[in-house]
Amino acid sequence: MVAFIVLSALALALAGAVAIPFIVIGAAIWLVTFPLRLLFKLIGGIVGMVFGLLGGLLGLIVAPIVMLVVVIAIIGTLLAAVVSLLAPLLPVALLGLLIWAIFRVTKRPNPAF
Repeated sequence: MVAFIVLSALALALAGAVAIPFIVIGAAIWLVTFPLRLLFKLIGGIVGMVFGLLGGLLGLIVAPIVMLVVVIAIIGTLLAAVVSLLAPLLPVALLGLLIWAIFRVTKRPNPAF
């Protein structure tokens, strides 16, 4: 067990020693590309602000139209829901109209008039 711990510690030390040159190379690449990254972030920020401003203005223009369409769609949906809830009562309403029509046809005229 002690041998395993010693070998593991040696392996970790070797891995650390091998990793140091890669860390140094990575830091050098990071330092060399730093000005380019700053330039790209500056240009990207300016372009992003311009497109963000244009998108906001377009949103201010289009939003009322979209809201109007949404309100009309909601009203239509509610109307369809009410009609679909009242549709099962249609046979009862037609039966009532039939009874009313029969009553109107068979009613005797009032002799007082």
